[in-house]
Amino acid sequence: MNPFPEIVDDVTYSRIMRDPNFWISQELEDRMIGFITQTMDVSGLLYHLGTETLITQAYDLLPLDDTRISINELIHRIPILINRLTRTVFLNIQNHGPNAAYFLFEYHSRYVEKWYDAIFFQGMLNGLSVLFALKEYSIQMTKTKLFGIHVVHKDLGENIQFGSDANEYLFEWKGDTFFLSRSTLNKDDLSNRHKVMITAKSETTSEEISIIDVNEVVNRSRELAIENRDLEAAVEVLKSFKFELEKKQLSIAKDLKLAKNIQKGLIPQIIPDWKGVQFWSAYSPMQEVSGDYYDYFPFSSDRLGVVVCDVSGHGVPAAFITALSKMLFSNYKKAKPSETFKHINRELLDLVKQQGYSTCVYVLIEEDYRIVYSIAGHPRPILYRARTKKAEIQEGEGTFLGMFPDGGETYRDHSLQLEPGDKLFLYTDGITEAENDVGEVFGEERLMALIEKTDQRTIQESIDFIMAAHKEFTMGTDPMDDITLLGLQLSPRLPEFNEHKARAEKSYSIKNFKDACDEYQKAYEILPRELNTQLAYGRALANSGNFSKATSLLEAYNKFKTNNYLSHAILGYCYYKESHFEKAEVEWKKAHSLNDDNLSILFNLAKVYHKLGKKSKMKDVTERMKKLESNYKSILPLEKKWESMLDEQ
Repeated sequence: MNPFPEIVDDVTYSRIMRDPNFWISQELEDRMIGFITQTMDVSGLLYHLGTETLITQAYDLLPLDDTRISINELIHRIPILINRLTRTVFLNIQNHGPNAAYFLFEYHSRYVEKWYDAIFFQGMLNGLSVLFALKEYSIQMTKTKLFGIHVVHKDLGENIQFGSDANEYLFEWKGDTFFLSRSTLNKDDLSNRHKVMITAKSETTSEEISIIDVNEVVNRSRELAIENRDLEAAVEVLKSFKFELEKKQLSIAKDLKLAKNIQKGLIPQIIPDWKGVQFWSAYSPMQEVSGDYYDYFPFSSDRLGVVVCDVSGHGVPAAFITALSKMLFSNYKKAKPSETFKHINRELLDLVKQQGYSTCVYVLIEEDYRIVYSIAGHPRPILYRARTKKAEIQEGEGTFLGMFPDGGETYRDHSLQLEPGDKLFLYTDGITEAENDVGEVFGEERLMALIEKTDQRTIQESIDFIMAAHKEFTMGTDPMDDITLLGLQLSPRLPEFNEHKARAEKSYSIKNFKDACDEYQKAYEILPRELNTQLAYGRALANSGNFSKATSLLEAYNKFKTNNYLSHAILGYCYYKESHFEKAEVEWKKAHSLNDDNLSILFNLAKVYHKLGKKSKMKDVTERMKKLESNYKSILPLEKKWESMLDEQ
């Protein structure tokens, strides 16, 4: 039945189907192909149709006798075939060396180039490769008039020049080719004289002659086309599976990246100095997210808690338990580490249901530098005594957190006294259980030997030295576990630090800001991460007019402590003095959110809004100031400034 009743009448359709020499207009052809492409992709069919057309029509291009011709000679006869097939386009051939030729298809002026012609013509050139049994060849479109070809461009060519005057293809091949000739023979029935050709290695001799039955070649070509379509369908299915898999992988990667960023926020990059105790850490997760975890917890001003944990397993489940651990250690700030462990063990049992556990070492540093610690199935701390220059593994044991209901009975408190220069190292078993390329374990003894070599090094230099040696030891092997090494040291220069700090505070109290800055600078060089000194130094610099250096110090301070009203207020002042009014606004708004009844901050905000020309915000701040203190002496001039701004508007 006629599938195009709205496009062509039944009689014309019947003639198309019966008579291969029946001509139709380009307009009708375009409408019919357009109709078909609404329901299926015909690109592959058009390509194979072009191949079959060349194979079936090549017989008529051969010499009438049995003269053999090469592929180059047949190529230059293809324009004859094009003239027989269509009146819309003519073909020019240009040789490009002995094994290459350019095919230039140019449309007549009254016809419009079509996308399906580009595919059909390329399929015809593929017919040459079939006839001459080419093993290595390429057919690349190099130019086209079309800007929007309806197939993937790479199917036609890698570097197509669009918007050209014609369609151009480069056909290249390698190696020796056969010679082709016409034959009146049929390999099955000598009386049946249909299209049979002979291929031969030589132009004249009978060496390696083969008979080509065009019908068989076409039938085989169609079988291959069907097989190719089935294969393409299978490939498309695989592509869809691959696409779905890639989507899931991207989703997982996105989730892992999010988890990594969240965990990054849970684990401090740097632990600030505390009362002369300095910290440094090395942290290397095996995967995107880690089961290792460390943190610090201030206990008002007289104590600091430090914890290192190693959660069972890796990846997201382990990272989930590390997040729980942070919450639990923040909630349970008990006077004894063992008491903290008892509470956390019960909580983890309820929350995780024995689906994971954590080893842990928890250290409380007291104001007199006495350390109280407890261990839950974790590697024991290593203490380096500056006086003896020896490293010692400390005592202690206890079971995992979150695994056994009666685990609380195993936790014990132990203590030691830090002296100036002493260092304490907390670590996970990823350090000691790592192996080199011959299976040798890093071990505790090697770690202790390295620690003893850090005598003249700061705690930061000590951690870096140990990790460099560890990396060299494990060179060429994949990490088997997450790695964490945290060190703390009571500064050997603590008395000197205290002297400089006391002199700085005295100079500041009498408004001698220059001397105060000099003394704070010396104290800061000794303990560069001691936050109270950093803030005081930044404040002294701001008062002395050194706004740039003050800004640098206060920005670093605010990375550690985001909730200090004073640091944001002073930083806002420095920005204001440097004419960074937008930044000043941000800092003063933070200060206001931490201390919303402070009139001076509101006054400063009003000033910065005046500088920024934000009239309505300036009015709003002024009104809030009046509610807090109607007689505040600075309100009246602010109101006048605000009114003048309105007048200017």
